[in-house]
Amino acid sequence: MDVDLQCRCGKIKGQIKQVSPSAVKQLACYCEDCRKFALHLQSEGGSINQYGGSELYLAAPAKVEIVEGKQQLACLRLTRKGIYRWYSQCCNTPIANTVGIKLPLVTVYQDFVAAEQTSALQSQVEDLGAVNEDEALKPLPKALLGASPRITKFKLIVKLLSWKLTGKGKPNPFFENSGRAKVKPLILKS
Repeated sequence: MDVDLQCRCGKIKGQIKQVSPSAVKQLACYCEDCRKFALHLQSEGGSINQYGGSELYLAAPAKVEIVEGKQQLACLRLTRKGIYRWYSQCCNTPIANTVGIKLPLVTVYQDFVAAEQTSALQSQVEDLGAVNEDEALKPLPKALLGASPRITKFKLIVKLLSWKLTGKGKPNPFFENSGRAKVKPLILKS
């Protein structure tokens, strides 16, 4: 199953291809940086849940494609060495987070999933629970925690190694083959 992606105004469209529980994982990140990103975009109501977490889908870069509106892509980094946070400059929809070309990982924001496909996507992926739960705004209910943090991190490492070894880091919708970001990131703090 392929899942359609689009920003709120519809100028940027994309897909996550071949979604399955083994190919795409869901998690919520409760780190302060995700909240800072949402605040910068002034989209806290949509992209941050009541506990201060961002709902994300992890996929190999080769499975994520931007098919329309590439010229509307924007990127920021909270610090010079921070992760790349992608969003639409047309309507400030958070799109994805990436670490760089060397680590084959794209975390797609739930806000970028076409609204009519959110429940279909959730039924097709493995939910890993929470990461950075110690930074949540208030204690998380057990139902949101998922497995222990160690098990979640172990599963993430295994998945990343698998994607790296099988060459699923390329093509990457956000980076040139040289490793340069397709859009120069705005750095908020040097």
